[in-house]
Amino acid sequence: MTDKTKAWRLLIALVAAAGPLLQYGLMAYDETLATLPAKTVEFFSYFTILSNALAAVALAAPLIAPDSRLAAWSEKSGPRAAIATYLAITAVVYHTMLAHTWNPQGLRLVATTLNHTITPAAFLLDLALRGGEGEARWIAALKAMAFPALFGAWTLAHGAVSGFYPYPFMDVTKRGYPPVLLTIVQMGVAFALVCLIFIAILRVRTRMAQAKPAPISA
Repeated sequence: MTDKTKAWRLLIALVAAAGPLLQYGLMAYDETLATLPAKTVEFFSYFTILSNALAAVALAAPLIAPDSRLAAWSEKSGPRAAIATYLAITAVVYHTMLAHTWNPQGLRLVATTLNHTITPAAFLLDLALRGGEGEARWIAALKAMAFPALFGAWTLAHGAVSGFYPYPFMDVTKRGYPPVLLTIVQMGVAFALVCLIFIAILRVRTRMAQAKPAPISA
């Protein structure tokens, strides 16, 4: 790994970590010791935070612990396609469905921009530049659905107890269970389809690299 590659990966790992950390700091600043634990659970109940945190871990692991299983997993084509899918959908959903519902200012705008725009764009650029190790398998799209499925189950379970739902389209108290469950299923299909697109791109990238003729030696 060249110094330039390390510097680039370190930069986007820091960017991916900066958004959630700043967002948490802003939230914690407004809370008391009595309310902070519950608000912390709510904070980690946002798919945006989870997807950005996952990206930060996956980008940092090969730099911090290159021989670890986590680092090896983070560099594989399948997991990288899945993380790119989570971030891409995070960005699209925010900018098409949620951005107009509030008007963040100052540091909140910085955190929001990092989480919903800069980190997704940086990770997708990294995927385009570096690809992943090994050929991406189509089954990775099915595996990629596990994370959002668990998120949906957690949202419904946590919401039933606390009444908190991170996104309006998942709010059972306003929409009811059938529409919310249908939305979760639809989004699960969307995750799989987007991941299939990234897998296809990675497979083409890998085959083009394999087909490139070797340099003629003197």
